[in-house]
Amino acid sequence: MTGTTDDTTVMRVIADLAPIWFPGCVVDSAERTVEVGWGRGALQMSAVVGLREIIERCDQVPQQRWAEQIEAWLRAVVAEGELATEEHRYGDVGERQRALLVQRGWSARTAGPVADTLIPFGDHFEVVVFVRTGPELRRLTVVRRSMLGLGEPEVPSPVQLSLDEIADLRPVDHDGISVLHREDDPLVSMAIVDREEILTQASVGLGVLVGVPRLSTVAFCPADAGQALADRLAQYVADSYRGAPDQCSPDLFWVQGDRMVQVPVTLANPPQAVLPPSLLPTPRRTWLRHLLLQLFRR
Repeated sequence: MTGTTDDTTVMRVIADLAPIWFPGCVVDSAERTVEVGWGRGALQMSAVVGLREIIERCDQVPQQRWAEQIEAWLRAVVAEGELATEEHRYGDVGERQRALLVQRGWSARTAGPVADTLIPFGDHFEVVVFVRTGPELRRLTVVRRSMLGLGEPEVPSPVQLSLDEIADLRPVDHDGISVLHREDDPLVSMAIVDREEILTQASVGLGVLVGVPRLSTVAFCPADAGQALADRLAQYVADSYRGAPDQCSPDLFWVQGDRMVQVPVTLANPPQAVLPPSLLPTPRRTWLRHLLLQLFRR
């Protein structure tokens, strides 16, 4: 039965099979690690990698599939070592880290045999770490992160490095909706992570309604701006998401401080946002929002 396997059984299979596929690799069953090597000619390198990830993967599948899982993972680990060696040629890897905000589950749907480096971000999104190598953004796996020593306290934060890169963005008005956009820049989605500098309105009054239809686009409006503007935002998000090469999420969210709640959108044409009662405007709230926005703009 999956999910209840004795880990020592998985370790025994790894210890038996790994040296057959990769002569010279050393499995330490007590420490639950494997030392793998790579390189060409006189340039040979090796790394000690923890086996927890592959043990957990095997625990989720029938035993007859363990061998293929273990082999695929080990080959991916060796490829990660070769990639880590190559990445050093482009300069400081720590400074080249970047983080992208994507729809939750994106990594699980698209990752290979080795898990991506993820940073939790609520119930609806996840932050995936990449390394900028030349013109390419390469996903940073947990294994390569360890090989490159990127988990050390003195290494720059990939989140902050990304926010620094989009700090110059300013919202543009689009029919009453505020839009942050930079073509071919997937870091723009990270704007909703920075509610102190970039998306400051999220901390004003009742916050904002926001959508991230593309990695390169964030659109928002005041949360209590009324049904008509909320519907225009829903339409904009739907139109921007449809067919985009860098799709992120077709959904709408209410962000207030550290709180993020999904706002349902009907499938009607045009779509309509189903606002919670607390966001439906009243005369007093409308006046207060106007005052807060005037103070905020000064």
